[in-house]
Amino acid sequence: MAVAANLSVFVCGATQAESLKEVTFASSDTALSIGSAPYSSLQPTLKLPEKYAGVTVKFQPTAGATAAVQAVSNGNAFYTLVALASFLPLARQDPNLVIVSFDPGNSLRVIVPPDSPVKGPLDLKGKVIGVGSFGTAAYPYGKAILKEAGLDPDKDVTFLPVGLGAPAADALKSGKIQAFAGFDSPNAVIGNLLGVKMRDVPSPLNDLVGMVGMVVTRSEIEKHPKVVAGLCRALYESFFFAEGNIEGTVRNHFKVYPGQLPSNKPLDEAVREGEVILRAKLDVVNHRGAGGIIGYQELPTVQHTVDKLYENGILPERMEISKYADQRFKNDCGGFDPAELRAQARAWKPQ
Repeated sequence: MAVAANLSVFVCGATQAESLKEVTFASSDTALSIGSAPYSSLQPTLKLPEKYAGVTVKFQPTAGATAAVQAVSNGNAFYTLVALASFLPLARQDPNLVIVSFDPGNSLRVIVPPDSPVKGPLDLKGKVIGVGSFGTAAYPYGKAILKEAGLDPDKDVTFLPVGLGAPAADALKSGKIQAFAGFDSPNAVIGNLLGVKMRDVPSPLNDLVGMVGMVVTRSEIEKHPKVVAGLCRALYESFFFAEGNIEGTVRNHFKVYPGQLPSNKPLDEAVREGEVILRAKLDVVNHRGAGGIIGYQELPTVQHTVDKLYENGILPERMEISKYADQRFKNDCGGFDPAELRAQARAWKPQ
């Protein structure tokens, strides 16, 4: 099943790609769970990196977003997809790091059970907030929404690393934590495990634009610009293709990563639960950006987001996003028709 596109702007197996047969994607998803399915299993199944960049991709899970950016910085990975909250602090230290795309939504949230007395950030005073780890972007984000509301995140609450999935759900159920700072699909997993629809703690920061993007190094852009362009296109196409066939994407993920299939559930039940988790991610990321271009936001819009990150303690100093962004690939990344991809996806069946 081929995804239609104009290939004239991409190099597939041409001179620039000849020296690169395989590249590594550093995933901030520590287990390559269902939320990663568009890029970690659907992308290689559809051979999108080969089609657009002339390379295959090895998907390497890391300990979180900070570790994923560090992997790109030290040369252990070619690229990653992470939040600004993790990218910018490291980009201050390594000027070789650069972000080439910006997603329209913000997937980071602090969540509570539906019957929680917590109605807003101020109600979190004196509470324990769980995080997957201190290396996840959700940790500084959780601190930011508290500071934005007027609390001192270092004194008024306690943050506790509890892991993801079942450990996080158990911590909420037992009362060990009263809230959890995470992002879209892991948060949906917690709700599934508890059998409830978790509730977002409201904050103006939840509406920040351009919070996530694809990160590479400037040196790789200069050496392999068309490979970077092709990988960016493959990455974003995978999300919109997945939206057109969420069930097929989940079934394919369990085939590619059989260890992700719960041993205590029938396949169809696991697929239904996986669809809920994946849809939570796609509802956030699958929107057109500025000018209708996927993965693109105008820099003044992103600068507002960066300023909010600084004002609320995520960044130690105000940073000019124009110094850390390279948007030359905006049309390569997102100049495609999502409706066409969704239509093709509906006819696709995983082998």
